[in-house]
Amino acid sequence: MMLKPLSQADFDSMATLMNQEEQSWLYELDWDYSPIRRILFSFLRQRLLPGFLAASDSKVVGYAYFLISRAKGMIGNVYATPPDAQEAATEILSRSIESLKKTRNLRRIEAQIIPLNGLDLTGIFLRHDFQCFLRHYMELDVTTGVWPEPTYQGTIVPWHSKYLLPAAQVAYLSYHNGIDSVISEDYGSEANCENYLRSLVENPGCGIFLPGSSFIGLDNQGVPCGFILTSRISPASAMIPQISVHPAHQGRNLGSALVQYSLNRLKSAGFPAVRLTVSQQNRRAYEWYLRLGFKIRRNFSAYVWQRE
Repeated sequence: MMLKPLSQADFDSMATLMNQEEQSWLYELDWDYSPIRRILFSFLRQRLLPGFLAASDSKVVGYAYFLISRAKGMIGNVYATPPDAQEAATEILSRSIESLKKTRNLRRIEAQIIPLNGLDLTGIFLRHDFQCFLRHYMELDVTTGVWPEPTYQGTIVPWHSKYLLPAAQVAYLSYHNGIDSVISEDYGSEANCENYLRSLVENPGCGIFLPGSSFIGLDNQGVPCGFILTSRISPASAMIPQISVHPAHQGRNLGSALVQYSLNRLKSAGFPAVRLTVSQQNRRAYEWYLRLGFKIRRNFSAYVWQRE
């Protein structure tokens, strides 16, 4: 197994591998990975994508890439093809982690990767002293569901960009001191939440944003107190990448109302399935999704390393 930096990649070989990856995403997760693949390949062609590839008998069989933002590193993805998938994943992921740890002033590394082709990534991360947090990729069949008019006493209005900042404030408060703020620094401050929500709306990392099925809840004074964002991850699947309710308004049916509004709109738009991810330790959210009818499609993990 030969390892190389992605900056030395052969473009034709990488294009073949990334096309295989796109098919794996669609087959295993019903997720159209092509918008992300195009962005990654553009950075790859500019020699701007940090990471490593693995080759066996001159054939590229796997790659991993990572990003660095200030004092945090993010391992974006690990993909490898059989029959050498596990060996390749172990080598390129280990090399990526070692490279990040050697980066000056880097104090934290995060990763949330849904493994494909049967890869076991948890053992690799644990050997490199990462914490591991179980998460679920869940799905709901909306073709037969009927969601009644919600009983929330406030107002539900369509999403608008003017609500981005107050939505970030709601997200920060709803996740403050929870397990998800441990897993991801995106929830560590209002500014981080704002950047994260802006990324959901403007970038395809969690699907193509669907403003028509995204909503915000207002209290009786017109103050935003909850929201739901939706996206399209394939012609047959929508995604709920974010839903948050202000702690002072939890238990008042706002969350249920937001979900009902979105599910009805997504069903009318012709999406047969809706998906989301949730942390196992976020018991309140996880059990609520189960009651709504969501079922686990795939288990995966989030990983965090913090420098002493």
